[in-house]
Amino acid sequence: MINKIKVTAKINKAIEEIDHAILSNDKVKLSVTSEEQLKAFKLTFNNVLEIINSDRLPSKSERSMSIARIIIDQWPYNIQLGISIIDAENAFKEL
Repeated sequence: MINKIKVTAKINKAIEEIDHAILSNDKVKLSVTSEEQLKAFKLTFNNVLEIINSDRLPSKSERSMSIARIIIDQWPYNIQLGISIIDAENAFKEL
């Protein structure tokens, strides 16, 4: 079982990478997604951090954010941002 500290670190890493992609106007990342979609992902991860910090975890079956599914279906496999986002979502599911 993964602990809250590790999950929070993975989510914060994903948020930092999202921020970097937006602020740097990264052409590679923005070629597969939009700034609006990245902001929506960030908002979702910030909400998840609030849930984790409040100890109001939903059951494991209710922890899917569906972000990973979007990335797997629409993004190339070699974009590190996508890997970090999927890793963060999967860590939350396992918490």
